[in-house]
Amino acid sequence: MKILRIFLILLFLLLTGVSFWFYREFSGPVKEAQSERFVITLNTKEEEVVERLFAEGFLKNKTIFNLILGYKGWRGKIEPGAYYISKSMNTYELAGTFAFGPVQKWAVIPPGKRKEQVALILKNALNWPDDMAINFISASEEGYLFPDTYLINTDATPEEVFKKLKANFNEKFNAEIQAALLSQNIRNDTAIKIASLIERESGGDSDKAIIAGIILNRINEEMRLEIDATVQYALATENCLLSSKNPDSHPVFECDFWPKLPGGLVRKVDSPFNTYRIDALPPAPICSPSLASIKAVANPGETDAFYYLHSSDKQIHTAETYEEHKENIKEYLD
Repeated sequence: MKILRIFLILLFLLLTGVSFWFYREFSGPVKEAQSERFVITLNTKEEEVVERLFAEGFLKNKTIFNLILGYKGWRGKIEPGAYYISKSMNTYELAGTFAFGPVQKWAVIPPGKRKEQVALILKNALNWPDDMAINFISASEEGYLFPDTYLINTDATPEEVFKKLKANFNEKFNAEIQAALLSQNIRNDTAIKIASLIERESGGDSDKAIIAGIILNRINEEMRLEIDATVQYALATENCLLSSKNPDSHPVFECDFWPKLPGGLVRKVDSPFNTYRIDALPPAPICSPSLASIKAVANPGETDAFYYLHSSDKQIHTAETYEEHKENIKEYLD
């Protein structure tokens, strides 16, 4: 009897301890703590998130947290983005908060994309339905969707997202850049048009200034720019947007917006964007340029060249005359 009594006492103490532990881990908080913004960067591993939660005092027990993730089928579902959590959350609440997704998600906008391409990036990043992506295309301005990495509210409207990207452009397109453009008598909107051409034409940041100088030389001499990227823009606009036989299918999300140009086609595409046919810049930018391309217009390279091409290794080769340019074509492209 004495042994049984001791056993029952020990069992009672064990169950009490286990019950208290489960209460502490799974029950609601006794005292509310202030909610804090917790950002998970891109390419962060789940185990790194758990370690950080523990190190910053949000998580008491890493093992239980991982067990909950596994039991609920939440393992591998912690996404990069921003969350609001507090140190008063129990382990289950904390796991659930991360499992059900961030309140802000990352969207990476590379330079040189048309607004339709940016809309597709946002559609995938924010899980937008097609109609929201189409609304973004309608609301946004070509050339002003500044390339960057963004944290965007998951409930943001397309108009709000455009304003966020445009605000970033306005911040980066600062007084110093605008003063440099003014000193050359280049309007701000003209600069963005030229920068968009440079973005699509350059082989990298190193040759952007020299391309800017060549484009400005041609403009000053009233020469046609004859830039292939403008033909690509015109051709894709016609094929992807204007000639759709079934607008309900949203072909914009499946289109090649920078198609390869067959020989002899460049002068045949009838469009105000085709710089082989017009004696001016296109009526609008053809993509959203990087800051490097914008700065290249503000600080163009000094050159007497009027022609350029890129060889297969992306090296630029310039020429002052058309005869020299033809020699470069023969040497580097044929």
